[in-house]
Amino acid sequence: MNSFSELLKSLVQDHPDNLSTIARNALLSRTSLYDLINGKTLPRPKTLGNLLRSISVSENSSNRLSNYLDAERIKTSRKEQDNYRQEKKHLLNDLSSLLLGKGYEISRPKMPDCADLILRQNSNRIPILLCPSILDHATTLGILLKSMFQFSSNKGFVCTYKITAKDRSELPLFLKYGTKISTIKTILRELG
Repeated sequence: MNSFSELLKSLVQDHPDNLSTIARNALLSRTSLYDLINGKTLPRPKTLGNLLRSISVSENSSNRLSNYLDAERIKTSRKEQDNYRQEKKHLLNDLSSLLLGKGYEISRPKMPDCADLILRQNSNRIPILLCPSILDHATTLGILLKSMFQFSSNKGFVCTYKITAKDRSELPLFLKYGTKISTIKTILRELG
């Protein structure tokens, strides 16, 4: 099961109609609905739209479900993974160029599940994790905290191109641990 299917299952279970009625209203077979709920398949955009209309969920739940679906697509689709890696490479090049241009010393750790860049400021080392879009906030925070521990740092950044509403809602949790979700401009501004 994945985050998308878990939320979908919860929304379907909370709906007063039975599975057959929901499937019929969403123009799906009952088997197809079961496959979606059990995480065996992911819906196309039109199918998701039909399903959301059939269970009439709130805009917040609809957005969460769509975000989870996007994250699952990136995890399971080779094309989406390649696109994500390309975006991450561009983000790395953009940030590295700007930091080096400002005279900062940076390095790239070779450890798996670690920050993508380490910024050296005097004797401090600040890990920076690059995420064109944050797919899983909890995992991202965990990787950043692990990196901060490895480098004995009390500060860390998740660098993204654009901060989304979901990122803003998770920001207090990140701030609690001395980490921030930031754009390139914000990181440069904070470093002075």
